[in-house]
Amino acid sequence: MRATDAAYAVLKSQGQPMDVQDLLDETLTQLGVDREARVAARVYTDINLDARFQYRGGASWGLKEWQPRPSTRSAVRDRGGFDDDDTDELEEDDG
Repeated sequence: MRATDAAYAVLKSQGQPMDVQDLLDETLTQLGVDREARVAARVYTDINLDARFQYRGGASWGLKEWQPRPSTRSAVRDRGGFDDDDTDELEEDDG
């Protein structure tokens, strides 16, 4: 099992963000690996690079899937889409 998959499983079973040190401890335990500074640093780096994880501040990490997804309407607006007010400007003047 890859370290990031083990970390994902740990967070998923916990159901809430965890302190990075606790996450590393649990992940290494899942992998059956002794905690050494070099190993822990490598796992932490892998977590940083994996898009499934999200830093929550204060040394806390969670899963990105726990974030609420923006509504379709606000996502379109955030990408430069149109608001209802903008559609009036697009109507052609037939007169």
